[in-house]
Amino acid sequence: MLEKISQKLIGYRVKAAREAKGWTQDQLTQGLGLNDRQTVSDIENGKRALKPDEMLSLSDLLDRDIEFFIDPFAVAGEAQFSWRAAPEVPEDSLDGFELKAGQWIGLLRWLREQQDSRASVLKRALRLSAQSSYEDAQERAESLVAELDLGVIPAEGLIDKIERELDIPVLFVDTVDADDGQSISGATCHLEEMGVILINRNESEARRFFDLAHELFHALTWDAMKPDHRESNSVEDRNKGKRIEQLANSFAAALLMPRASLEKLIDRDHPDDIAHLCEVAALLRVAPVTLAWRLFNLKLIGDDTRRSLSQEKQRPSVSGPPKRFSPTFVKMLHEALENGRLSARKAAKAIGLGLGGLIELFAQYDLTAPFEL
Repeated sequence: MLEKISQKLIGYRVKAAREAKGWTQDQLTQGLGLNDRQTVSDIENGKRALKPDEMLSLSDLLDRDIEFFIDPFAVAGEAQFSWRAAPEVPEDSLDGFELKAGQWIGLLRWLREQQDSRASVLKRALRLSAQSSYEDAQERAESLVAELDLGVIPAEGLIDKIERELDIPVLFVDTVDADDGQSISGATCHLEEMGVILINRNESEARRFFDLAHELFHALTWDAMKPDHRESNSVEDRNKGKRIEQLANSFAAALLMPRASLEKLIDRDHPDDIAHLCEVAALLRVAPVTLAWRLFNLKLIGDDTRRSLSQEKQRPSVSGPPKRFSPTFVKMLHEALENGRLSARKAAKAIGLGLGGLIELFAQYDLTAPFEL
């Protein structure tokens, strides 16, 4: 059974619905027939409970189903997102996908609470600001590689370390595509009690890892330098973005390709061997063009080698796309269903799958669905 939603969360949603309609607190006060604006403020701040008749009135006034206000898995009004999306993806498509992603994240949060998996009160953060240099961002990345013991090929253990050591869940998801195949690459979701990273599981391995490292930067610096709600995922726009995004890219490059790793992997006798450098790129799970710029910026190769390496194509991954969501998420969902804390229909609705789709999801992780169709 699902417990009653807290008034604090209802308040978040009242505020989100009011602002989405473009109303002031005074307008909502008049609509509800209340005596003063402070009452609406108290409702939105979770200090005053809504009466049943007020909930019905809110639903009519703000054009929202009552479910919007009492859904235990919603994060409307409290979650903040920063998306990496192709310019071709329409804004309404992104908004619709954000609502869907919010359901996954709300369900994830609820599942963590059921297991008493509370986030630490001490948030991990990088000691960086918008005034920090690109060298500062790279230094923090290399220090994090050492602190998390990521080894010579940081990408190999990066997801596990992000989830276990930094307590930032990573979800691999299917996103939306524009007409020409351009898509949403990923996002950082910021909540008061946790951050979550979303990655498009259908993109190339190198792009997935670069986006992961980029979004990790935002998750660890959100309070110091909040990113825009939407940024371009175009490679051509990568070095034209705002300073925060350039800092994130510098951090990501150094995290995936620390100098110590490059010194160990690259044959010093053949630093301009393009075939050899492509092998190193494949080992590090990065694209040749990304490695080319990293080596060039470190003054380890010249411009001719950079141009030649940049023209090489990334080698396809033999492993294919990762499974949907994550092992931790799916395991917690399975346990909640198995223990009767959550019904299969509510889970299927929250995750955006039918019951058959939920069975298929569990099968991907070699789990038998704890319910029958």
